[in-house]
Amino acid sequence: MNVVLFMTFLFITNELVLVSSQSKYNAELPSRITALSGSCVQIPCRFNVSEISLKNTERLFGFWIKKNYLFLNLENFVVFNGTSNITKGFSHIEILGNLTHRECTTVFYDVMNNHSDNYYFRVETKPSDWKYTYSVNPINISVTDSPQPLILKPTDLKDVMEETLVNLSCSAEAPCPKQPPTISWSYIPESANITTQLKEKPDKTQLVFSHMTFKASYVDHRRNISCTAKYPRNTSNDSTVETTVMLRVLFPPKETRITIDPSASVSVGTNVTLTCKSKANPSNDMVFFWHKCGNENQLVSGEQLTFTVNRRSGGQYFCIAKNEHGIQMSEEIQLTVAVELSVPLIAGCVGGISALLLLFLVATLLKRYAKTKYDVPQMFKFVIYEFPINTGCKRQKHPVNPLFEKVIRVMYRSTAFMKMFS
Repeated sequence: MNVVLFMTFLFITNELVLVSSQSKYNAELPSRITALSGSCVQIPCRFNVSEISLKNTERLFGFWIKKNYLFLNLENFVVFNGTSNITKGFSHIEILGNLTHRECTTVFYDVMNNHSDNYYFRVETKPSDWKYTYSVNPINISVTDSPQPLILKPTDLKDVMEETLVNLSCSAEAPCPKQPPTISWSYIPESANITTQLKEKPDKTQLVFSHMTFKASYVDHRRNISCTAKYPRNTSNDSTVETTVMLRVLFPPKETRITIDPSASVSVGTNVTLTCKSKANPSNDMVFFWHKCGNENQLVSGEQLTFTVNRRSGGQYFCIAKNEHGIQMSEEIQLTVAVELSVPLIAGCVGGISALLLLFLVATLLKRYAKTKYDVPQMFKFVIYEFPINTGCKRQKHPVNPLFEKVIRVMYRSTAFMKMFS
C-alpha cells in the first residue's frame, strides 16, 4: 500500500512539474458552455504546440479527457482517442478543426445530463512522440433540460412617437450550430423588416440573432411583441423559450367620432347626450370641444354634450379632440328634431300668411320644372331631398317632415292651384 501511495505521489509531482515547465502551451477554449440535453454542443478550440517537435511530426492526434487529467489511469477518463478514433460515454465526438493548423473545434453529439463536467484537450504527435495535456484551461460543459433565456433588446422599450423607427433584436444561444434554434416573432407590424443570422460571440461560441425594424403606428400601441426560439432535440419534443416586450406608442387623437343617446332623431323635450370618442396616447390629458354647424361660437368643452331638445336644437354637430401631440375633428353628425303637426294647425297655416309664403315657394319651383322631363316622384325628390341648406359646414341634403310631402303632392295635383300662379 505504501508503494502505491509513493508511486501516486511521484506521478502527481511529475505532472505538476510538467505543467509548470510547459505553461507556455495553452488551448483557447471558452471557460464554460451550457448545452441542451438531447442536442449537440460545439466547443470552439485552438491550441499551440512545440514548433521544434513539429519538425519531425507527420501526424497530430487530438484527445478529450473528462474530469481530471492527474489520475494515474487516464484511459478511464478519455472520452475521445484520436489515434484510434474511439469515443467513450458519448454517441459520437467529432473534431472539426484541422489539427495541423492548430484548430481543435469539436462537436459532442447527443449530450445528456451526466455529461456535465470539466473536459481537457490533449495532443500527441507521431513519430516525434510529443504529448501534452492542456490542463491550465479546461472547459466546463453544463447540460440542462431547458434552453438558456433569450435576450430581447431593448429590455424596457420606452414610449416611442408615431412614425418613429423602432429597432428590436432577439438573440438565442446556439450551443449546437449544426442544429441551431429557429426564431419567430409573435406580432409583426405591417412595415416590419426582419433579418436573422447565425453570429459568433467573442468567445467563439455562437448564437442566432434576429433583428426587426418597423415604423411605429398607433395601431401598435400596447401590443405585446414576443420573440420565441425553438430548439430541435433528439427527444420526443422540441424545446421552446419566449420573451415579451410591450410596445407603447405616443400619437395624436385618431378615429374621432360621435355617438348619440338615445338616437339621432328625437322629439322636442327629449334629453340628448352626445359623446365624443377618440383614441390617443396620452389620453389622460385629452380635451374635447363641441361645435354646431352655422354657429361660430364653441358650445362647451368636455367629453359629453347634454341638453334638452327644443325646436332649434336640430342641425349638425361635431367635436374636436386634442392632446399634446395634435388634434382631430370628427365627422359631422345630424340631429333631427321631429315636429308633430295636427290637422287644424295645417288648415290654419294654409289660410295664414306663413302658408301663402310656402305655397308661393312651391309654386315657383313647380313652374320652374313644369317643362322638364321630371316625373312627379323625381320632382318631389328634388324638392324634398335635394334642396341644399348652407349650415356653415358641409352642404347637406335635409329631408323634411313626411306630412309636408303629402301637402305638396295634393297641391301639385290641384288644377286651380296651378292656375293661381300661371
